[in-house]
Amino acid sequence: MSILLTGGSGKTAPRVAALLAADKRPYLLGSRQGPSAASNGHPTVKFDMGDESTWTKPFETTPIKAVYMMEPRIATPWIPMNKFVDLAKTKGVSRFVLCAGNSAQIGKDGMGRVWEHLIESGVDYCVLRPSWFMENLIEDGLKFTIGKMGKIFTAAQDGEIPFISADDIAEVAYHALTDEKSYNSDLSILGPQNLTYDQIAEILTKVLGRKIEHVKQDEAGRIAGLVQHNLSEYFARFLTNLELLASKNFEKGTSDAVERVTGHPPLSFEQFAEKNKAAWS
Repeated sequence: MSILLTGGSGKTAPRVAALLAADKRPYLLGSRQGPSAASNGHPTVKFDMGDESTWTKPFETTPIKAVYMMEPRIATPWIPMNKFVDLAKTKGVSRFVLCAGNSAQIGKDGMGRVWEHLIESGVDYCVLRPSWFMENLIEDGLKFTIGKMGKIFTAAQDGEIPFISADDIAEVAYHALTDEKSYNSDLSILGPQNLTYDQIAEILTKVLGRKIEHVKQDEAGRIAGLVQHNLSEYFARFLTNLELLASKNFEKGTSDAVERVTGHPPLSFEQFAEKNKAAWS
C-alpha cells in the first residue's frame, strides 16, 4: 500500500518522497498541478485540498495506508481537511501525519482544528510542529536582498527563533509515516539554536565573507515594503504579524524531537549556510 503526500510542490513533501523512494516504499505525490508538476521521477496525481472533486483521484491510482497533510492556503482550511480525513478513513487510510507549524494549538482555529479532529477520529496520527524554515532565506525575496543588497529586512526585532531545515522536518515526517508504531502525539521540530536575525546576519557575514545586515522595521514599514515588492496586502500583513509574534519570542524553544526520532541532531544554521552559500552569490 502507498503513502499519499499532499502539498506536492512544497518544501517538505518532495523531500519525504525522495526518502521513500530511496527506501523503495510506494508513494504518491498530490499536487494541484497534477502530473505536469512531477519532478525527479516522483509519481504525481492531481490533488487540491480546496477542490473536493480531486480528492478521490489518488485512491483510483493505488491503495493508500497513510497520508501526509500540509495546510493549503485557503480560507478556513480545517473544514475541507477534516472532511478529507473522514473520506480517507472510508478508503482504508489508517495513519495521518499533519505538518501544523509551531504555533498550532489543539482545538484552535487553523491546524489545531485538524489536530483535534484526528484525535476524535481515533486514527493513528502525528502532528509535526516545526518552527521557521531555514529554506525561507533562499527563496526569491530574501535571496535577492541578501545576495544583491547585503540586507535582511524584518519586523522580528531581537526575537529568537529556532530555525529548522526542511530536510530535518522531512526526515521526521518519514519516520512518522513509516515507523511500525505510530507516535500518536505532537512533535516540536526545532533547530539546535535560538537565533535572532542579527545572529543570522553575523553567520551569513562569516560564511559569505561580506557584510550582511539585519534591518529592523516597524509594523507599518514592513507591510509597506512587502507590498512594494508585489505581495498582496493580506499576505504582507500575515507575514508581518508572524514576525511581530517572533519579536516577542513566541517561537523560542528547545526540543530533542529531531534527534530522538532520526538518531542525529538537527542541522545548524551555519551548516545550512555553508551548504547553500551559492544561492546568495
